[in-house]
Amino acid sequence: MSRVEADAYDLYRSARRLLEEREAPGAVPLLEQAARQLPDERAILRLLALAHYASASFTAAEPLLRRLVDADPLDSDSLHMLGKILELTGRPEQTQQYYALAGHLTPAYAVSCQAWGGQRIPADATCAVVPMTSAG
Repeated sequence: MSRVEADAYDLYRSARRLLEEREAPGAVPLLEQAARQLPDERAILRLLALAHYASASFTAAEPLLRRLVDADPLDSDSLHMLGKILELTGRPEQTQQYYALAGHLTPAYAVSCQAWGGQRIPADATCAVVPMTSAG
């Protein structure tokens, strides 16, 4: 492992700890630096998208998720998070395709949030989701 890779992964691990502590805004600059060092590393890009999402920075998360989905159309985690962002930004017409594919690929995503009482989500429904923030 090169020194650049080691530095990027140290940043990744530090950012992951911050996210676990619900300090997403603090994780973002670490992950941005790691992404500059290893721009094609999917784990770093996915965690950066999650940090942006958790910080309610949806416009920053969306292009990262689209890039991840373009690179791997079977990435159910990125598909689902992209669906959430589209829903939260008022684009329900685009949301369904991502939720449906994520649910097909990973059955856990086909099971509804608490709003549906644990039942399967109707084909035309979406769940209300709230991003994690450092305040909540």
